[in-house]
Amino acid sequence: MIADGTPFRFGARVFEFGDGVAELKDSSPLLGDTEALRRRLAADGYLFVRGFHDVEAVREARAWTLGAIAERGGIEPGSAAEEGIASAAQRNFPFFRVTSVAHAPPVLNVVDSEATFSFFRRLFGKPAITFDKRWLRCMARGGQNHFHYDNVYVGRGTPNRLTLWSPLTDIALDEGPLVICLGSHRHVRLRQTYGMTDMDRDLTEAVFSTDPKELVDDFGFTLGTAHFRPGDALLFGMFMMHSSAPNLSGRYRISIDTRYQPADEAKDERFFFGDNGRWLGNFYNEGARYTPMAELRQRWGL
Repeated sequence: MIADGTPFRFGARVFEFGDGVAELKDSSPLLGDTEALRRRLAADGYLFVRGFHDVEAVREARAWTLGAIAERGGIEPGSAAEEGIASAAQRNFPFFRVTSVAHAPPVLNVVDSEATFSFFRRLFGKPAITFDKRWLRCMARGGQNHFHYDNVYVGRGTPNRLTLWSPLTDIALDEGPLVICLGSHRHVRLRQTYGMTDMDRDLTEAVFSTDPKELVDDFGFTLGTAHFRPGDALLFGMFMMHSSAPNLSGRYRISIDTRYQPADEAKDERFFFGDNGRWLGNFYNEGARYTPMAELRQRWGL
């Protein structure tokens, strides 16, 4: 348990657990009760599961990914790749379209495992599939994401789609943990405005905010996070506002996002292989002007 009063630095703001930030609720005791998992997901908007993945498989995926970073000069000279120490350049490695890395057996053995698909079959009540695109992220010092709903990026097709975020490294509070805004899945105005945009169709910026302070002070959300360990997983729907805090350490913070949905429901074709062996993805409107989020929020009164 993270004690109340424990500091959590996120950008220019230092929050304290018990005041604006809370530790995520562990749902691992419910793994044998599918109905209880469904009720908690509906109520809380997320499931945090300690030990969801096989730890040895996660370690192999981590070692493979760090090896790929080392081959590209991202590891501090003189240090072993397994230590994960970023070189002086502090270069981030998003291996989103590098299938030789992100789709390698050590990585897919984690997110495409029989145990993972069995879990989603039970949760959906029918067979599941996952996107061909995998968001394998390797963040050096300063690397982070910003607050958004996934629906804005990957919301076409079925509404019954879930994100699974899996840390491949130990991620302490100062190493860039994922942060969700508790209760944001129930914010009607956010869902009806920002949440209904499609960045590629509407040519709109996708990041809602870069400021955790406004989400706590102005929207009234509590930030939810944890000290994540290899094997843990965080599952949430398309309308959970989330970000990652900046990595303040000198080591790579490695995670992978995957999306799962019922196999018989409509896909978001941007993220499945086409006849050319590639997926379209986001930002395919070359040269287009995207409406700034500040302009959109003024229009929405947010």
